[in-house]
Amino acid sequence: MLIRSSTLFKLANKVIKVGIIASLFSLLGCATPPQTLQLVEHAPTNIPAKVNIQGVPFYPQQAYYCGPTTLAEVFEYNGVKQTPEQIAPQLFIPKRQGSLQLEMVAAIRQQGFLAYAKRGSLTELMDLVNQNIPVIVLQNLGLSWYPLWHYAVVKGYDLHTHEFILHSADIENRRVSMQVFERTWQRASFWFVAALTPTQSTTPLDDFTYISAAQDLISTGQALAAIPYLHNAIKAWPNNWLSYFLLANYYLEKDENKSSNLTKAIFWFDQGISNGQKQSHYLNNYAYARFKNGQIEEAKILINKAVTLSPTDENILATQKEIFATNN
Repeated sequence: MLIRSSTLFKLANKVIKVGIIASLFSLLGCATPPQTLQLVEHAPTNIPAKVNIQGVPFYPQQAYYCGPTTLAEVFEYNGVKQTPEQIAPQLFIPKRQGSLQLEMVAAIRQQGFLAYAKRGSLTELMDLVNQNIPVIVLQNLGLSWYPLWHYAVVKGYDLHTHEFILHSADIENRRVSMQVFERTWQRASFWFVAALTPTQSTTPLDDFTYISAAQDLISTGQALAAIPYLHNAIKAWPNNWLSYFLLANYYLEKDENKSSNLTKAIFWFDQGISNGQKQSHYLNNYAYARFKNGQIEEAKILINKAVTLSPTDENILATQKEIFATNN
């Protein structure tokens, strides 16, 4: 029995509604927040002190359109021209006067980009910006008990003045002190999303977040768009078995009875076996691919290893039964 890739990716996404920001409430407390304090006292030496990504378009934000506006800016930067008005019907929710995070991520995927979304840090933002990757951040410009949600695009930073550079609301290249930015971002759980293209650097990225986002493309009908990202993942993180597993599964699930797809699936399973040999699902699907290709003895060896690792897994036991019921 083939174990679908999607069953391994039940990732929870916290949904937060977003609207336009009319004003910035006074921030409570005077102490410098911890991440900013760390940057002030120990400035990173592995990145430039000042970066401002050139060529990020700016659209003055209309009422409640901070979500569509930020997407339009990063889409156009990545070569896809869409106005906020064209994007808004895909994700703007009038009753909520804003856009949900899930809709933002979905809109990025619809364009064939990889939606790299996670909780981050100030240094992570700077690492991304240093690779010429503009980042959409969610901020709460109000208070914890009276939130004013807002999306902005982080496109630069300045370690000399301790500021981030944002396209925000109706202000282009707005400079915001790191301590103010950290507080407003913290109240939105440090959430960010970057719309990545296959040609952008994977150097500052987290492997599981990247590979999971590629799987999300596959599971939402954007499989062809996902393939270059999986190839990138294999090059960037060759010891991570998940990218081999997903790429092999793509060909196996595409049409398991077509010999060319089986050949490609087996190739990628074989490429990653040194890292996937202790993963029962990896061994199960590799055994299934060998079985469908008529390689019964190889399939038996693989499935027995999978059963040893997960002796009570019903799917794996079903695969074993199917393989051993077949005569050579």
